[in-house]
Amino acid sequence: MTTYYSLPTPAGEAELAGALAAQQTVPFTHIAIGDGNGAPVIPDGRTALVHQVDEVQITSIRQHPVHANWIILEAAVPEDRGGYVVRELAVKGGRTPGTVLAVGNHPAVEKPAPDSGAAEAMILRMVVAFEHGTAAISLAIDPMAYATLQTVLDQIAAHEAKADPHPQYLTKAEGDSAYDAAGAAAAAVATAGNGLAAHLAAPDPHPQYLTKAEGDAAYDAAGAAAAALAGAGDGLAAHVAAANPHAQYQTKAEATNAWAEQFFYAAGT
Repeated sequence: MTTYYSLPTPAGEAELAGALAAQQTVPFTHIAIGDGNGAPVIPDGRTALVHQVDEVQITSIRQHPVHANWIILEAAVPEDRGGYVVRELAVKGGRTPGTVLAVGNHPAVEKPAPDSGAAEAMILRMVVAFEHGTAAISLAIDPMAYATLQTVLDQIAAHEAKADPHPQYLTKAEGDSAYDAAGAAAAAVATAGNGLAAHLAAPDPHPQYLTKAEGDAAYDAAGAAAAALAGAGDGLAAHVAAANPHAQYQTKAEATNAWAEQFFYAAGT
């Protein structure tokens, strides 16, 4: 027959049953330590410790690897606490804080006082079977609680099991995607560079603009037209300055002389 064991209290079973019905959880927060008033303790029928001497934060709750309705709870008593003999343990928590959820006995183990010269940390472990299972049980951890080695190992394992435990860092997939995008951008720039080179090498990449040759030809034609206009202007000046620029026409003097000759001729007759 097992000598040391833990049993849920009626309040503990009622808490779990009520939480399951209400789709809530029951926080398990502390393990209370008792000395049994100096005598061994039998857990059967008990709803509280015989004599509580200390209380520590629970640091780990996990399901038993074989029995689905069993839970394993751990807590640590730091070096700076002690001066008593551990003979009994109780689980506290509940939706009403401080409810005693389970009680158990413990082999008589001295927890030396801090000033005894033999102070050391102590790991406490309880295994409790609950009729209503463990689905509604939750762990409420104080971040300042004294962690056990198993707690740390469990936390490390949970951390490593996460798909992305450090979202502030670039994952390989994100890195590959980023580098692929950068490569595509570089290729696009290279292609654009080749297009720019071809553009620069073209003899007339902008046909909408006047080329130097076309400009020179236009300016030469304009110069020739200007020279021709200047020559025409000189000829006009000479034409205007000539005494008889249009010899095919009769001048006024010639007409006067012709009229006089006709007059005198007529008079003589």
